[in-house]
Parts: sequence; C-alpha cells; structure tokens
Amino acid sequence: MIPEESRTRTSTSAPMVEIEDLHKSFGKLQVLKGINLQMMPHEVLGIIGPSGGGKSTLLRCVNYLELPTKGMILVDGEVMVLEDDHKASHRAKENHLDYMRTKVGMVFQRFNLFPHMTALENVSEGLVTVRKIKKDIARDQAVAMLTRVGLADKLDSYPAQLSGGQQQRVAIARALVMEPKVMLFDEVTSALDPELVAEVLNVMRELAHQGMTMMVVSHEMGFVEEVGHRIIFLDEGVIAEEGPPGKIFHNPSNERTRAFLKKVLEKR
Repeated sequence: MIPEESRTRTSTSAPMVEIEDLHKSFGKLQVLKGINLQMMPHEVLGIIGPSGGGKSTLLRCVNYLELPTKGMILVDGEVMVLEDDHKASHRAKENHLDYMRTKVGMVFQRFNLFPHMTALENVSEGLVTVRKIKKDIARDQAVAMLTRVGLADKLDSYPAQLSGGQQQRVAIARALVMEPKVMLFDEVTSALDPELVAEVLNVMRELAHQGMTMMVVSHEMGFVEEVGHRIIFLDEGVIAEEGPPGKIFHNPSNERTRAFLKKVLEKR
C-alpha cells in the first residue's frame, strides 16, 4: 500500500513528475525494467533511444494509457492512481484518475482528431465534456488556443481540409487548452512530410521557452539538443545514460549511446 504521507507532497521544491521503480510487461515481454526518474517544474526532458527501447511505453504509462505492471507515478505531488488504497471505491479511483489526467496533456504521432468535427470543435470538446465549461466560454478558450498555435484562420476547417502539420498543431492546441501541468510529446513529427516538421517544432519550441514542463520523445536530435534541459537514453527498457544535452550528444559515456547517435546522426 502507498503510505498516506506520500500521496500528496506540497513542498514548493517538489518535482513535477516522479517515477519510482516503473515496470511494464506485455505478457512475457518486459518493456520497462525499473525506471526511476524525476522532473522539476519547467524542465524539458528529451527521451531518445532505439525503436523498441520503451520510449513510447514510458510516456503512455505516465498518464496511464498503459497500466504499469509495477511502480508508482506522481504528477504535481499526487499519485496518478489510488488502486493500492483499499479504502477507495472503484468510482473514487476512476474519478481520481480522470482528475489526474487533466494534469497531463499528450500529443501522439498520429493526430487522433475527430474527423467529423472542425478544428474549433476538436479543441473545445474536452473543455465541455471533461471540464464542464459552458460552450460559449469553451469556444472562446479554443479560439485563443488555436490562435496561439497559428491557426486562427482554420477554426472552421475539418481535419481532412488541413495539412498534417496543421492537424498536429490542432492536436497540440487540444491538449494545451486543458491547462495541463505536463505535456508529453510522442514522436509528433515522425508522420509528417519533411517540409511540415518545422511548423510543429516551432510550436513546441515556443512552449519550452514559455516554461512548460515537457517530456519529448523524438528522433529530431537537433531539436532535442536545443530545447532539452536534460536527455535520457532509453535502451532495452532501462535508462542507460542521462545528462545535459552537451554531454549526451557530444561526449556520451555509454557505448550504446555512442553507437545510437553515430547511426542516427549519419542519416542527417
């Protein structure tokens, strides 16, 4: 059972994200093998590593799209789930997880927009259905957020009428409008044509400059090096190396990190 005193931590110097002994298995396949990680408020954490190393699974576990096999995750000082607390009812656990997920915004490789809704409707939907905000107020907030990501002229456009980069910016606006404490980005440019990548990275760059706490899984090494405060190299389900961008990209100590970067950077 999670000790009561660890459920909420109120210190102003507390990490924004705490991951303790996180394991995730799919059947006999161990994908994450004991991840321990802390992120401070306003930190941008770059997560790099080979395909199959556990990067996407790590992000999906942070907001419980994947149920961890073992371990504890706290966001903003609160545990993500109450499943180990026998005093909490099933409904209480569900309500708590729904509440905690509002603190964690996630943007995926695929845009996952509702095709029958306009950009404005896609962004405002969560405000109305999850946050229970009145429709006129939700609309105003959605307009402001779409304007922020450079789509003020696309409010009434449907996803099929938008480029891939524009759709991804709608997806980012949809996550941001919920006012999350942490943003998770999972290879958000990998499905885009090369000429559309820059417009999405510019939005993410601006978020980093504005102090958003971010976990970024990406193969855009130049971008990760630029905006990241810290980089972790995730390989075979463990953090093989971590440190500031300068060290990881220019003087890695782990042989696997060196081999990975050599292979990736040669393709640039």
